[in-house]
Amino acid sequence: MGNAIIPHILTLTPPATRMSAPDDLKIVARTLGNPLSFDIQVSNISRTGMLLEWNKEKFKPPFRENTLIELELKTRIKGEPRRINCLGKVVRKSLNQCVTQYGIRMIHNDEQDHLNWLEMVTSLEKNSPDL
Repeated sequence: MGNAIIPHILTLTPPATRMSAPDDLKIVARTLGNPLSFDIQVSNISRTGMLLEWNKEKFKPPFRENTLIELELKTRIKGEPRRINCLGKVVRKSLNQCVTQYGIRMIHNDEQDHLNWLEMVTSLEKNSPDL
């Protein structure tokens, strides 16, 4: 039993707390470097990423697992309009009935955009009835 995993010693990082996305959050997503963009819905967000949903029957975004996507988020933070640009990595893709879901891990390539993301998520955490 030298290589056996002992369950009481195994520790896992808990998943990030998911919250409902703000009503005014709009997202445009596109495959990195591709001009074709998609206005996509947000199911929920967390500090580390978000769950996007596509429920239209026609052409679906060409996002596969491990695809890097460019994201443009438009929202209000503390009453001020904000635009957050970042990259995301598709970490999972699933199909539930007619809805395709994309689990996205955020990759921030700009410090101000990262700070705006954290400010939005922190504000949601403080005001979320889910927590």
